[in-house]
Amino acid sequence: MGAITRPRPAKVLWGLVRQQRGTLLPAAGLSVLGAVAALAQPVVVNAIITAVQHGDPGAALAVGACALFLAVGVIMSVQQYLLQRMGEGVVLSARRSLVSALLRLPIAEFDRRRSGDLVSRVSSDTTVLRLALARGVLAGVGGTVTVIGALGALVYIDALLFGLTVLVALVFAAITAVLAKGVRRASQEVQAQVGVLTAAVDRAVRGIRTIRAGNSTDRQEELLQRHATASWHAGLRLARASSVIEPMSVLTTQAMLIIVLGVGGYRVAAGQLAMPDLVSFLMFVFLLVAPLGQIFAAVGTLGSSLGALDRIQEIRDLPSEDEVRRRAAVVPTAPADGGGARHALSFHDVRFGYDTGGGGDPALDGVSFDIERGARVALVGPSGAGKSTALNLVVGFYPPESGTITVGGVDAATLTAAQLRAGVAYVEQDAPALAGTLRENLTLTAPGATDVECWEALSAVNLTGLVQRSSRGLDSEVGESGVALSGGERQRLAIARALLSRPEVLLLDESTSNLDGHNEMLARQAVQRASAGCTLLVVAHRLSTVVDSDLILVFDGGRIVARGTHEGLLTRSGLYRELATHQLIA
Repeated sequence: MGAITRPRPAKVLWGLVRQQRGTLLPAAGLSVLGAVAALAQPVVVNAIITAVQHGDPGAALAVGACALFLAVGVIMSVQQYLLQRMGEGVVLSARRSLVSALLRLPIAEFDRRRSGDLVSRVSSDTTVLRLALARGVLAGVGGTVTVIGALGALVYIDALLFGLTVLVALVFAAITAVLAKGVRRASQEVQAQVGVLTAAVDRAVRGIRTIRAGNSTDRQEELLQRHATASWHAGLRLARASSVIEPMSVLTTQAMLIIVLGVGGYRVAAGQLAMPDLVSFLMFVFLLVAPLGQIFAAVGTLGSSLGALDRIQEIRDLPSEDEVRRRAAVVPTAPADGGGARHALSFHDVRFGYDTGGGGDPALDGVSFDIERGARVALVGPSGAGKSTALNLVVGFYPPESGTITVGGVDAATLTAAQLRAGVAYVEQDAPALAGTLRENLTLTAPGATDVECWEALSAVNLTGLVQRSSRGLDSEVGESGVALSGGERQRLAIARALLSRPEVLLLDESTSNLDGHNEMLARQAVQRASAGCTLLVVAHRLSTVVDSDLILVFDGGRIVARGTHEGLLTRSGLYRELATHQLIA
């Protein structure tokens, strides 16, 4: 697969801004109106000074000037609100698209990336866009009108002073353009370091019990301090790069004032320029400098925003899980399962490895099996033999490198991830509980489930006592990552959640490994009752979980080395007999 070609960040940013045209157009209109009103101020002041020079107090003109100044203030206030609203809209749009892309990334991307860095892109990087957009639009719309109008007026009043003023502005603009490149690079580094720090803090908070129990608090503090210091150094580099840009506008203003006052004063003394015109020229220079200052500031913040946007766009441009599935679809090595009416699931010569570089041993190497509808199948074998990997491929977390997987007689490669998982429930090895309530955890895969159905699922796994002890019932909080529950309770909750979705295929990956003997028996009986009529694949630690299976697949080194029933395998498979003798299926 070739490298992903991403559009330029500025083009992406403009696309986000254009989505807010309902707010952008009124804000732009007010910017233009404000610019025109501001350009009228020097003309009015010129008229007032001329009138006073001729003995007219110019009271009416003074009142008009005050009204004009007040109007400009009101326009700027409303304009600023609209620009901030537009910035918030762009941030919302960026976050929505980023979250949508994030939740549909292939599982392999989550294996490769730190979760904290991904969170940082949603929370921190998107926020950087707000200020840059407000400044950028203000400089781009109203500033452009003001600059064009002021330049025209300056040329009309005195071409010589205008030429000197423009020369100064061009010099400082060139310097700013060079500095802006450094700001963008420094901003990208800052956002990356913030992502690393966020990931490290997230890991420490989630593993705080392990850290405390292992007496590793000081070492973790040292690690986080190093990440915080690295982020600080990156921030200082950004500060150094950006700190020079805004002062450029101050230097530009001072240089222009010195030239205008020096040369202009001389021309007034020589009778080549009228005093009211010099005052108007100065006012137009200030009108020119203000938007130029905004442009200089916008260049700095735009550099920061483009750095953040580049990190956002990196995730948005990654192929989705379904796109990866389509690209990875292989030519079937055998026709689709002709026994589709009987077979709920089939593997034919499936090969898969987690090391995409091809340097490691395959996790599955030529695995083939057929599972009839309604069968109870156990996957056993040593640790790392490929049992969990087989379930990962069934649920579509990874596409096979070669071979064919069929579900209900249909090639899984022709199905979207949602279609594949519509009839499959999966209880993961670690049986996580999501932060929230029991009800939210139960209805995660069955959002339409009633309270009665939730209670039935909890009863099936012997969890009703836990719920009844809390006055909040199904609305009881389980804590971050289910910390309020024991390991066995988390696993039983995960089983209840799976059963509530009434799956056609139920996958249990070592789902009873943390239960005591009594609760393990209750959970196993519950699964047997609730899974009646569906196909069951289970990876289990305990021999008692698999002895009654219709089919046992013995994995070793990524291959199926034996298959059959418990009694048959005891006589035909040395590996199974060894595992069974120790009463533990690894």
